[in-house]
Amino acid sequence: MDVEWLEKCQKSSHRALAWLTQKIQSDGSYGLKIGDLACYYKSPYLFYLSGLSEEASLILRTIKTRFLQLDGDFKTSSDLKSANDAFEEYWAYTNAWIAIAAQKMGRFDVATKAYQYLKSFFHEKNGGFTTNKPYGKSNNVVDVLTTAHLGLAALYFGELDRAKSAGNLLKKFISMQPELKSGFYLRLDDNGELITNYAHEKEIFYQVSAVKPLQAYFMIGYPIAFLGKLYQASNEDGYLDCAKKYLDFALDCHENIREFHFSHKVAWGSAVVANLTRETRYIDLAKSIVDYLLNIQDPSGAWLKDEPPHVSFDQTAEIAIWLREISTELIGI
Repeated sequence: MDVEWLEKCQKSSHRALAWLTQKIQSDGSYGLKIGDLACYYKSPYLFYLSGLSEEASLILRTIKTRFLQLDGDFKTSSDLKSANDAFEEYWAYTNAWIAIAAQKMGRFDVATKAYQYLKSFFHEKNGGFTTNKPYGKSNNVVDVLTTAHLGLAALYFGELDRAKSAGNLLKKFISMQPELKSGFYLRLDDNGELITNYAHEKEIFYQVSAVKPLQAYFMIGYPIAFLGKLYQASNEDGYLDCAKKYLDFALDCHENIREFHFSHKVAWGSAVVANLTRETRYIDLAKSIVDYLLNIQDPSGAWLKDEPPHVSFDQTAEIAIWLREISTELIGI
């Protein structure tokens, strides 16, 4: 791998880190006007990954003080998950980021409680994790993003069997797709059947089109990365083979997948599998997406700087994370 390119990734991530660092107050917040959970939940992971453990701890303390609920959930306030409406739908998404970071940091006061809550989303029959409420509290729909994300959390917390259950459901998902040349359906109902009928305005939550641009490509990216990591943990070839099938779908998607900020997790997943296989096409996919992300970074270091804080803080932290993770996966290839 081109050392100069890897250094560009690291420098870009560092600029994003600097943009966030200058906003940290002495109490570990980003200031009085930055009060939404979405502005904070990825930051401990980024700062700890970047070697700034004190800043990571400060922000995690703020998360614990402001957002941690008695049951282990995280919310902006008692009656609001986040100003980002997507988190009302993907309820556990923010939580798993915090749980994984806290586990990495050895902050078991947060990690243990957070993960106990996440386990309530496990669907015993289907094997994945429910989308917007704990199991038994809603319609028990499962989806690929939540299943992969919480499956990775299970790996971090040493629950390999639960992680493998999530991986097995991701295998089932791709085997059930009626026409991958058209798109990928993202959800199963409580009976384990693909959900193919939904309101048009909700399409982003239910299908990634292979032929249209501007899709929620991250829905496919997370399963790719998780399946690669699950293969590392289990040494079972079926998980790596499944990751490749998801990647085959991604490679067949509209060319916009290489030039859209919603593809950042696809770049991460591609890098994970490239590290395992050394296949050039996976390296090329990761690099093309990263090159686009580098090109759209604001001179300040942020991404999507003109969006509301709950978007710009969120995406700046996440893309900075993936640039570091991707360069780590690809170094030496």
